[in-house]
Amino acid sequence: MKAVIVAIVRKTLRHHALSFPALGTLVTHAAILLLCCVQTLHAAPLSTDNLSKTEILRLGERMYRDGILPSGAPLPAFIKGDVEVDSRAFSCSSCHLRAGLGSFEGGVITPPTTGNKLYKPYRRPPSLGDVADQSGRYVYAKTVIERPAYTRESLATALRFGTDPAAQVFNDVMPRYPLSDSDMSILISYLEALSSEPSPGASTTEFRFATIISDDVSPADRKALLLPLQKFIAKKNQQLGMFNDFKKFGYSPTAEMKYAFRKASLDIWELKGAPATWRRQLAAYYAAKPVFALLGGITNSEWRPIHDFCEAEHLPCLFPITDFPVVSETGWYTYYFNKGYYQEGEAVARYLNRLESLPAAAPILQIVQDTPVGKALASGFDTTWKEMGRPAVASVTLTAKQLHDLATNVALLKKYSPATVLLWTDAAILPQLPKLVASLPGSGTVFVSSSALGKKTATIAENIRTRVYITYPYRLTPYVGSKIGGYDAKVPIMASATDFGDRRITSRTTAMLQQATLQGLNLIYDNLYRDHLLDVMSMQMDLTVRDYERFSFGPGQRSVSKGCYIIQLGPGSDPPLLPRSEWVVQ
Repeated sequence: MKAVIVAIVRKTLRHHALSFPALGTLVTHAAILLLCCVQTLHAAPLSTDNLSKTEILRLGERMYRDGILPSGAPLPAFIKGDVEVDSRAFSCSSCHLRAGLGSFEGGVITPPTTGNKLYKPYRRPPSLGDVADQSGRYVYAKTVIERPAYTRESLATALRFGTDPAAQVFNDVMPRYPLSDSDMSILISYLEALSSEPSPGASTTEFRFATIISDDVSPADRKALLLPLQKFIAKKNQQLGMFNDFKKFGYSPTAEMKYAFRKASLDIWELKGAPATWRRQLAAYYAAKPVFALLGGITNSEWRPIHDFCEAEHLPCLFPITDFPVVSETGWYTYYFNKGYYQEGEAVARYLNRLESLPAAAPILQIVQDTPVGKALASGFDTTWKEMGRPAVASVTLTAKQLHDLATNVALLKKYSPATVLLWTDAAILPQLPKLVASLPGSGTVFVSSSALGKKTATIAENIRTRVYITYPYRLTPYVGSKIGGYDAKVPIMASATDFGDRRITSRTTAMLQQATLQGLNLIYDNLYRDHLLDVMSMQMDLTVRDYERFSFGPGQRSVSKGCYIIQLGPGSDPPLLPRSEWVVQ
């Protein structure tokens, strides 16, 4: 540690020639080193002499993405001179993003941090905090204007002290990392390799895509998925043809236009048999013809085998049609519409937690049908209820045969005397519902899932509708541009239409291709990296779409529709849908 301090002091003295500001800089640098000295000694750095290139990159990735040293200790990090911060929250990727190509937020441009960019001179574009002087030139603010190319030595200085090769000081929010020479070497080696080669399935002239369809999908649902996908590919290729025609007549495209038009292709990866065999099938498809991303996809089974394959291959999968997405804090490569059935159970937990009229000790009974649907709904409720510090509720799992026996269900209600029943079952329970509600004490209520009940939701008996609450994960307010106000809200539980279907396959896929995916592809320009595509998409503004009230993006977020209504049915055979909660129940 002493040798590191002496070396850094010498570099600082040479660089600043002992000017008065240099003394302040030197004091700050020394303070940073002294503050982290004990921590560094406590977690001895690794020697890189015996590490393979693969291991160096693995350790560097963990430093960059997670803020963890090769030793396993948190990366020492300081902002504003000597304020120590948790590097796991201030990791490099939190600002420079996963692909290392930087970000723009709050009027501040975070520049790229990959070797390809760092080892070249840089001049940043204007940001929102910049103003123009009388001559029209920008007076830059908040971040470095321009700099010469880095070397490994000047990059190490920048990471330790926050000064670039031109001695310009970084924004105070950029952490300083007083790393040992070996740890610094590992991190720099990773930055040199980061986003250094285009991802498979992409070139300057072409994007290759695929979609996934399992053999349990009906012909109608298959067609509903493929129709918008194939239209999307055809439209991209048609636009490319028109663009090439314009160039023949002397049109000079802008950089944005140049990179917005590439040839596109779509393969269909058909999965057969049990989900346990899908990994092998996916590997064969991928080995034969790698693709840049998976667009959509559909299965009636669990999505996890596909999710895990995409994680292993670093392959983006954009908005598959699945009711069983993988709910994970660490998953990166799949963008889901929402959390599926899990999200509806989660919404009920949040709604009940906010309900002032529900006594803290009011008993809740959860009746769960022994199916993937019932278990997913229950999992969403249980996990969220526990996170909010609530005690576990009574839960009973029944087979379909048991659920069909009215006496069994009435006996359960008598045994537990619940004030609230969570009925996570299919529509076969609905004929019993009036008698079950009548068996509840006082003004007891029942919660059901509109996704689990489907169009049968509308058949809930009118005389009990005031006591039955329904989860509803779709839009209720008329979509801007809808020709028939309110019609969209009644799909899928009230009606069906050729462009919707019960699962809204076509409408959801169309909206996401035309709004989220297309924008992301157009904005990656010549940076043909899968992680960059997901970085760009994560930084998009909220979208207004046909099926959901709100689509919101954010770094690390992989479910973009985060809301769900709690509703009740109004009177009549064509009942209105009456919201009993806001869209976002959280």
